Amino acid sequence: MNKKASIVLIACSLALSACIKPYQPNVQQGNIINNSNLREIRYGMSKQEVLFILGTPMVIDPFNEQRWDYFYSNRNQHKGETAQRLITAIFDGDKLIELKGDVDLANVQNLEPSTEDKQHGGTVITEPTQREKGLFNRLGIFQKKDKISKKKDK
Repeated sequence: MNKKASIVLIACSLALSACIKPYQPNVQQGNIINNSNLREIRYGMSKQEVLFILGTPMVIDPFNEQRWDYFYSNRNQHKGETAQRLITAIFDGDKLIELKGDVDLANVQNLEPSTEDKQHGGTVITEPTQREKGLFNRLGIFQKKDKISKKKDK
């Protein structure tokens, strides 16, 4: 191979490698705070009830056990955006007396479903969609003996 061709080949491979961007997954941190869970919160609930609905708080202040902080962060690597939510639950003894942060408990019934509600709500059961391997098998030219006998049985 001559020198010019190898230089062109190296330049093209470097130019193409600069176009490839590695996959970067979205980063979620903290408690997933969705609006459907917030709708269930009521003043006067016990700590156990709040714990059941919202999960374990991200931070329990060691100097003030009456304050629980729930934090959620979702970093979309593709868009470079970060969505954050912070909810602080204040208790008096064992009863919830205040909910502060990104939501007002008085208006919590009017909240629209959040993106987390849509992504994490319910289980979807689907049939497996595995393609048959090989071009000839998909075209039916060369079929395996197992498949031929199954077709005859039907």
